[in-house]
Amino acid sequence: MPADPDTRRSTLTILKRLGGVLAPYRGRAIGVTLLISFSAALEAAGPQFVRYAFDVVIPAAEGTLFLWFGLAFAGFYLFRAVVEYGGMYWSFALTQQVVSDVRMEAYDHLLELPVSRFADEQSGSLSSRVVSDPNALEGMIQAAASRLTGQLVAILVVASILVWMHWQLALVNLVVLPLLAAITYYYQEPLRTASREIRETVARLTATSTEAISNIRVVKAFVGEDQERERFGTENQTYVDLNLDRRKDVGKMEGLINVTANYGIGALLLVGGWMVTTGTLTLGELTAFIMYQRQLQGPVKAVMFFNDKLQAGVAALERLSDLMDTAPEAGGDEEDVPVGPLALEDVRFAYPEANEPALKNLSLRIEPGETAALVGSSGAGKSTAASLIGRFWDPQSGRVTIDGRDLRAFDLKALRRRIALVPQSPTLFSGTVADNIRYADPDASADAVRRAGRMANAHGFIERLPDGYATQIGERGVRLSGGQQQRVAIARAILKDATVLLLDEATSDLDSESEAVIQDALDGLFARGSQLISVVIAHRLSTIEDADTIFVLEDGQLVEQGTHQELLTRGGRYAELRALQRKSDPAPAPSDEVELDV
Repeated sequence: MPADPDTRRSTLTILKRLGGVLAPYRGRAIGVTLLISFSAALEAAGPQFVRYAFDVVIPAAEGTLFLWFGLAFAGFYLFRAVVEYGGMYWSFALTQQVVSDVRMEAYDHLLELPVSRFADEQSGSLSSRVVSDPNALEGMIQAAASRLTGQLVAILVVASILVWMHWQLALVNLVVLPLLAAITYYYQEPLRTASREIRETVARLTATSTEAISNIRVVKAFVGEDQERERFGTENQTYVDLNLDRRKDVGKMEGLINVTANYGIGALLLVGGWMVTTGTLTLGELTAFIMYQRQLQGPVKAVMFFNDKLQAGVAALERLSDLMDTAPEAGGDEEDVPVGPLALEDVRFAYPEANEPALKNLSLRIEPGETAALVGSSGAGKSTAASLIGRFWDPQSGRVTIDGRDLRAFDLKALRRRIALVPQSPTLFSGTVADNIRYADPDASADAVRRAGRMANAHGFIERLPDGYATQIGERGVRLSGGQQQRVAIARAILKDATVLLLDEATSDLDSESEAVIQDALDGLFARGSQLISVVIAHRLSTIEDADTIFVLEDGQLVEQGTHQELLTRGGRYAELRALQRKSDPAPAPSDEVELDV
């Protein structure tokens, strides 16, 4: 979030924060800084060659002196080129390592954030924070970690030489340097504000394009290309306008700095030229002095222009800090997750900024080996209850327990290793079929992967794919049908060998015959002779008739529970939902998805 102008970090604070980023690389940074500082110090010897040539070598007119002068000149600049190259390469290598590590640290932290953080910001914007923003740090780190220090050393060395050569003439700088500092300070805040707005616009651009691309089928189905083009075009134009405005400020700052610096050279020519005519300064000394003044102004302007890179980096650091300062998911210390009853005990839960709670004092209990179904109208709280079981959210009051122990007592990774999830819309990754099944257990053997495929009624269609289990399925599994994607997702859940299975409307998007294939796998293979707790969120009530217990939710509360037959006999809310659905269900349509290969 943009910081209030009154509380924004000072430049000194930002540099301290940058120092914190560089702290793990302190040794390498010091080595690179010393190398570049040495290169800057060597540059200060250049004008002395000119002074010596004008005042000694040329007036002496001796061939031997010319020869030795030429050899010294050539050797010096060759040595300086080698040192300069080393400083350049190692500073770049250090910068790349720092940016790479910052990017990985940000990505690692992103993966540990609670689901609520992902609900607050678009995925494309979050991706921008871990990809684009660290890249924006590169210019600042490159300048600050190495070249800035080198420039400051050059300023110190050259300024000392100027005072040593002619302190009266060096006083001219006392007029120029404060003016340069004032110009830089004046433009500091506008550049920081512009850089922050540009970074935020880049995040929105990334989010807009990512959202359209990930939902391209919907975009095309609803002929939404013009809408998406307009959305992206608006953000793109904002990005262009902000960059143009920022460039105006950069141009003004650089122009004023250059004009002021050149006026300083002009003042030296006037004052120094008068001194030469009066005999208080030699021509060689004046020439060397002007060269030193040019050398001094180069680092001074570089330090001034660093302000532009600094403010761009500051904006990126602020966005990264906002991400890194978000607390990760908190879990307990217990690694051993027991097998036992799963219960929601007087649970109340409300989503952030929601007007009404999604669950209101909900209590239910499922024994090991049982299949429980959660049914109800849309918004009744079924998926919310499943999310609490997976600890994607935590209740504001009450608790979710396994074997009587609060889920918050367990280490998150240990807990989630015991829970398998099959979502309504299967999430697959680019890669092979085997890669996606093996996502549940990266070390699983090929035989285990195939066994999971058979249990999920997926082996038959997988074998008919061009490369079988090694077939590339494309991003989000686009080369598979909906039923095929769901069976791969079920095979992944089977491979996990969990003790709690969450099925979040896993068959609601399938045709009736594809649903029958998958339902056979779920009913016959997940729950048979096992201690597995299966929690099924059902859209089609026909799929949960054999459930051990059906929990009927309405408005976040439990209104009925029992077996299918018991609830029908009772004639309550479940019977109403059943009657409504039977009236609205279309006749089954033929499908080529049917294949029972268990």
